[in-house]
Amino acid sequence: MSGDNLHGKQPIKFYSEKITLTKVELLEKHLSLGEQILNLDEKHKEWSKRLSG
Repeated sequence: MSGDNLHGKQPIKFYSEKITLTKVELLEKHLSLGEQILNLDEKHKEWSKRLSG
């Protein structure tokens, strides 16, 4: 353990606002890409069924 909690109250936000906003933007982008990947997986399953049937 680092003992940081012994130095009084610590801020909840550890980064600058610019870094925090960048992280939020990256997470949103990552989540939207994740949805696209899931949609592709569904399409691949559908195509596979059509080809085999």
